[in-house]
Amino acid sequence: MAKRYNDIVRSIMVVVVSMVMATLMQWWVGDVPIALFRFPLNIILAVLWLYIVVELYRSRHHNVVSQYLLSPIASLMSVSVVVITCMVMGLQRQPAVMSFHFAVATLFVLTQLSMVLLRGWRNINGIRWRFIFNHAGLWLVLFAGFWGAPDSNVMRTVVVPDLPTTEAYYIDGRVTMLGYEMQLFDFRAEYFDNGTPSAYEADVLIDGRKVTLSVNHPYARTWSEDIYLTGYEPCGDSVSCVVQVVRHPWKWPMATGIVMLIVGAIMMFIQGPKIPNI
Repeated sequence: MAKRYNDIVRSIMVVVVSMVMATLMQWWVGDVPIALFRFPLNIILAVLWLYIVVELYRSRHHNVVSQYLLSPIASLMSVSVVVITCMVMGLQRQPAVMSFHFAVATLFVLTQLSMVLLRGWRNINGIRWRFIFNHAGLWLVLFAGFWGAPDSNVMRTVVVPDLPTTEAYYIDGRVTMLGYEMQLFDFRAEYFDNGTPSAYEADVLIDGRKVTLSVNHPYARTWSEDIYLTGYEPCGDSVSCVVQVVRHPWKWPMATGIVMLIVGAIMMFIQGPKIPNI
């Protein structure tokens, strides 16, 4: 009973101290300057963080921090942080990844999940595949989303029929060069009786190659770049289309994590929800 009470007090202290530090950083610096942590700095920091996590796990028998991270209270706190973070991200118009609060919360969840994964990936009966698929899948999604955020870029540009487009704009208004040309070739739209568009698509020349873009059906120009059609605007007898370019080199590790979560969910459905104690 006393140990559980100490764990609860320790958990509250960790949350309060972390949020106070994040608030001070947010007030002092503003949003997290994630552009400073692009490759290769994010890789270096990720490796250093992994080394610290492994050392924390090795010292779990006599390290208070390690014991807290492996406690049920920390697991409950971690799940709560995930739920709250998802709710905040769903309600905010600007990416929550820019907030110090989000960064601290995600790093805490990743660290706690890593400790649990190191401890529970196997038991006396051997490798626990269901445990690995569920926990490692979530870990991979969070890891790729957190450490890969500095390498991700979202840009928008306008394509028109008469002139090739070579520039795009970040959310903050900065201009960047695409490295290739885009030009509107053809546009088609269907409308409801009241004149509201029900569906539309555009044929766009991308580096001389004609591709068809429609809402929620992007074109994968490379393994790490997708091009979306997000809107259009009539211009006299013609039309201009708003195109969004998303560059996310870490999307495949994230996709792998999602597949692992699906496999883990299927295994839980087949084998039953009971999870052995770890």
